[in-house]
Amino acid sequence: MSSKLSDGKSIGGKGRLTDRMIDLITTYYGNAIRQNKTCLSDMRKAVWAVYFYIRSSDEEPLHSFCPVGPNSWCKYQNQVVEGSVETFRHSNKLPVAVMDAIKPVFNDLSQPKLLQKCLGVKPKIIMNPLTH
Repeated sequence: MSSKLSDGKSIGGKGRLTDRMIDLITTYYGNAIRQNKTCLSDMRKAVWAVYFYIRSSDEEPLHSFCPVGPNSWCKYQNQVVEGSVETFRHSNKLPVAVMDAIKPVFNDLSQPKLLQKCLGVKPKIIMNPLTH
C-alpha cells in the first residue's frame, strides 16, 4: 500500500523519487560532507544546498545555499557568473510534494551532532579482496 503525497501522487515513479535520483542525492550529500570536512557550519549549509538545489524550479529558484562563483557545482550559480541566468532551465528537480516528504530526512542528516562526527574524516580507501 503506497500513501499519497500532498499532490495526490506517490513518492516514487517517473519524474519523482527514483533509484537514479536517490543515487544522485546520495552522491551530492557525500560531496557536501567531503568538501566541507573542516567546518561544521559550512558542512551543514552544503547539505541544505543539496536539498534546495533539487527543490528549485524555473518558477522558484532556490540557490542561496549553493556555492557561488565560476567553479561552483551549481549550474545556476555558474549562469549567474556568466550573466545568462535568464536562459537557465532547471533539470535536477523534484516536485514540491516529494521534496516536502523527504525534508525530514535532510533535517536528520544535517543535525550538528551527526555532522560533527564527519569533521576531519579522511575518505576511506576500499580494498577489493579479490585483487589482494
